Amino acid sequence: MKNTVGKGAFILIVSGFVCKFFGALFRLPLTNIVGIEGIGIFQMIFSLYSLMLVLVTGGVTNSLSKLVSQARARGEKYKIGGYFFVSSTFALLASFVISLFFAFFSKNISSWQGISGGEASYLLFLILIPIGALIGVFRGIIQGYENMVPTAISQILEQVIKFGFGLFFAVVFAKRGGPSSGVFGAFLGITLSEVVAFVYLLIVMLVKMKVPPKKIKSLTPEFLRAVLPLTLGGAVLPLSHAIDSLIIVSLLAIAGIGGERATALFGLQTGVVGAIFNFPLIISLSVGVALLPKVSFLSDNGRTEEEKQIISKSFSLMWLMLLPLVFGIMSVATKLFPLLYASSIKGYLAVTVDLAYLSGLAILLTAIMQFVLTLLQAKGHFLYCFLITLIGGIIKVIFVVVLARLPEINIFALPISNIALALVVVIGGLVKLGKVLSVNYFEIFLPLLSSIIMFISIKIFSSSISLPSIVILMLSVLLGGIIYFALNFPIVKKLWFEVVKKR
Repeated sequence: MKNTVGKGAFILIVSGFVCKFFGALFRLPLTNIVGIEGIGIFQMIFSLYSLMLVLVTGGVTNSLSKLVSQARARGEKYKIGGYFFVSSTFALLASFVISLFFAFFSKNISSWQGISGGEASYLLFLILIPIGALIGVFRGIIQGYENMVPTAISQILEQVIKFGFGLFFAVVFAKRGGPSSGVFGAFLGITLSEVVAFVYLLIVMLVKMKVPPKKIKSLTPEFLRAVLPLTLGGAVLPLSHAIDSLIIVSLLAIAGIGGERATALFGLQTGVVGAIFNFPLIISLSVGVALLPKVSFLSDNGRTEEEKQIISKSFSLMWLMLLPLVFGIMSVATKLFPLLYASSIKGYLAVTVDLAYLSGLAILLTAIMQFVLTLLQAKGHFLYCFLITLIGGIIKVIFVVVLARLPEINIFALPISNIALALVVVIGGLVKLGKVLSVNYFEIFLPLLSSIIMFISIKIFSSSISLPSIVILMLSVLLGGIIYFALNFPIVKKLWFEVVKKR
């Protein structure tokens, strides 16, 4: 059997890195255009945008991928048209209600966040959220057929358009009205990028996808049973980030950190360190998207052994690629961040490096959490997904509220709370999935040990030579790659033939 998980994951990983490359390039000049305070404002608004997008499309995309794959496995393709009709109606209704809320209360929300001039960006939600909702529907249907190419192309289109026009508009508006206006320009570019991606996916749906046109209203309860728990569960993480953006400034004030510096620290964690550490998450997200319909298909056909094998090999592939990126970023943090954000993080370097170490651990656990949640969704445990993520989210918020007000912890409460959230979800997921998981300890511990050796080697190397930072970075990447690949060659060779190539 051809391994579509390996192929689909590879497509999404490549497109993901392209997207994150443009995303990182977008934030780099944007930070210099609007300043560290401006990037803090951008992240505060973007966190709410991400939350709203999850509410209208996160559960829809994953549930459609699951339901369409399930319908194919059971020979019930006639249901797919019904799923499309119900999901489109649900997504549009929810998105219009939410976008109208932001239109009416934009000034109040901006005021609650402690930022001025943010209401103009919130008005763009009237376009952004409905279009994003339909994009989520299109991607869910297409991914249910285990076709990841349109998703990949649409993501690249989004990032390229956002990079070009977002920065152009940010420069134009920042010159006229300062950081908040520059942020509005950036969101104007994001809006245009979503429109382009929507048009592309609409063409794909009309030309290439043969979705049965029949509208089956009886599928509404079935769809809602899948989408509501996934939507609520998927909203926990962005909701917790949104709560962070609403309360962090006041909590840091209790810790003795002033308003502008508090906003800058929030931008530092979410827009600087977070932007770099989002790169490794591409791998876990891509593997998860490709894995969900395949596990669902195998599970519904009772092919348990194949299901266990594909889960085990997919995790090994994710783990093998994830570790060197995370440990690699941490090992060169003292050289990387000053090079990328020369003017923006002036005076914040020590904090940035410390945040990078904590964020690295948080990202590793977050990737495992995403993998576990994907398996739970594929197995149909939608309500359980919601419950464990809700518990984890509540614990995360408690950690932030308690720790951020302490002067010795302050902004470090954010990555610490992310670690707590991921641990709760991972432990809860493993309890439920014990029967379908088979662990290859060799493929777990060898990459981990290799990453630690790589980290130590790079730290010693980079601190013992005196060369320009860019040269040290390039040599460190080369050294780290050689060490990691050499130590893991047996696993690389095995996974190449078992996961990436045909069985």
